[in-house]
Amino acid sequence: MKIRSFNVNTDKTRLIEVWDRIVKDINPVWTISEEELDSALAVQGDQTVLSRDCLIAEDNKGDIIGFALLFKSTKRDSWWLEFKVLPLYFKSKFYVQLFKSILELANKQYVPKIRFAISKYILKESPLQIKFNEMGLEPIHFDYWMRMDNFNSIPKINVTPGFDFQKYQKLTDFTNYVKILNDAFSEHFDFIPFREEEFKSIHNAGWKGYDVEYWFALEFNNPVGICFLNINPELKHVGIIYTLGVLHSYHHKGIGSYLLGLGIQSLIDKGCKIIELGVEANNEKALNLYKKFGFYEVESLTAISYEIE
Repeated sequence: MKIRSFNVNTDKTRLIEVWDRIVKDINPVWTISEEELDSALAVQGDQTVLSRDCLIAEDNKGDIIGFALLFKSTKRDSWWLEFKVLPLYFKSKFYVQLFKSILELANKQYVPKIRFAISKYILKESPLQIKFNEMGLEPIHFDYWMRMDNFNSIPKINVTPGFDFQKYQKLTDFTNYVKILNDAFSEHFDFIPFREEEFKSIHNAGWKGYDVEYWFALEFNNPVGICFLNINPELKHVGIIYTLGVLHSYHHKGIGSYLLGLGIQSLIDKGCKIIELGVEANNEKALNLYKKFGFYEVESLTAISYEIE
């Protein structure tokens, strides 16, 4: 096994194939494409150079089994790290070696601070956890993945009068969507505000071929809340509530709860037997709302964030 620099002529497609296999092993509804990587680099890694900031891990046959990639963005005060290996190597010391190698690369570039997230599923009984303990790394944030598979006790939600709710099969109002997104998630961990064109690029790259649906909450035809749903065509029984947000000035009016109910019912009507979503562990209001609807944490899919300075 060996670790080497990224080759711009031969590695990109192979890296994406491995990355996609890794995320699907953790959760089959997740996926990544080359177009998604390109759009993410353009927005959240606009100073990243793959030949400089990416390491490739190969087995003895020359097959790619993992990678480590530093995302450098003008928008962040830290670099973001993605480092992954195929499931066969989750518990291997080679995973630790890849982690150490990317940190050595970062040190050569005088990276002041690095953040990264890793699934609890991967860390369990892994040499990586031992390495983190040796370095004195402590989690700085947790993101829960939640699931709902019992639809018998969905509560009835009453929204404050004066609001309308509209459903769309295609997102055309990117301006108001991004406005609500940036406001609703402004206080969330490591959130980077989007410009409209940036979000459009990532959005269009990420959901090609998916069954998608958008709900807008409106007051006097002005959007104040959003809910975005999608279904992976390879897993039609699982629906994802990808985004649920309401302008801060419109909180406590039942809008988010009502949008959530509409989203859940839409996914049920499409034949979904399971509905999933992500939420920050410290977002007590959202957690309580989701639990009220019957969502529960899938503990193995909890994402644990760390920071290295």
